[in-house]
Amino acid sequence: MIRAAGALLWRETNEREVEIALIHRPKYDDWTLPKGKIEEGETALQCAYRELFEETGIKASFTRQLGSVEYEESGQRKRVIFWAARCALDASTFVVNEEVDQLEWLAPENALAQATHDSDRQMIESFLSQPHHTDTLIILRHTKALERGDWDEEDSQRTLDEIGFDQAQLLIKHLEPFAIDEIYTSNYVRCVQTVTPLSHSRGLNMTQVPSLNEETFNEDPLRSVSFANALKQDEKNILICSHNPVIPTMLRGILNTKLKNKDLIKLEPGDAWIVHRVRGEIVGLDYLSIKN
Repeated sequence: MIRAAGALLWRETNEREVEIALIHRPKYDDWTLPKGKIEEGETALQCAYRELFEETGIKASFTRQLGSVEYEESGQRKRVIFWAARCALDASTFVVNEEVDQLEWLAPENALAQATHDSDRQMIESFLSQPHHTDTLIILRHTKALERGDWDEEDSQRTLDEIGFDQAQLLIKHLEPFAIDEIYTSNYVRCVQTVTPLSHSRGLNMTQVPSLNEETFNEDPLRSVSFANALKQDEKNILICSHNPVIPTMLRGILNTKLKNKDLIKLEPGDAWIVHRVRGEIVGLDYLSIKN
């Protein structure tokens, strides 16, 4: 199975109308969505972000995962995962490259008509069936920490281990597609260490929040829910870093009825839930693994 990833790139005109980008590949003489094969050591999300930039010259803000398609290519089965990716009107200038010679911004009905492949039309229809302009709330479990049994001091001071520090560096590239605006973290050392490289790389201050730590959660679990409920109203891309005992309760507390029963699997260190919202209303939930 060939593993690949791509993005449906879109923008809003001055008249607030949605336009979808299709690229033309002269090698195949087709009109398609940007996509490509996942490289070794790369996650699907990183691949989609890289391929979008390589094929268009545009850096966009990724939001929802649209789903995946499978088809035959050169006698092999190929699976492509797609994300929606929004760019500003003034940042949507196409750069010609070796693979792509044209990019056209099209109204949705025209994009459906012009797309060469059924698989691309399927992703366009998936995009059109959901709210377009969403904001992202990332709820991240801190990266790998020293085991409790190997730590003699207060648990609040327990640090990341070597793997955890490496994972914290990986988060810079791993989460880059989401264009994070604000970072909030438990004030425990392992959480602060997790988001410090990311905050420095984005030039953002992090806010340490005692409501997100394990001790406060054990005393009053609803404080983390109240904090997340307040944040989800902001129309920004926000990251919250907390602990595995806290995250399921916090997430269930902010989900609407439609998503309450979604299977909330246990996050591994460095994994995250990606919560999509429209003016404070949660409209979607994706799971993101730090592993490829």
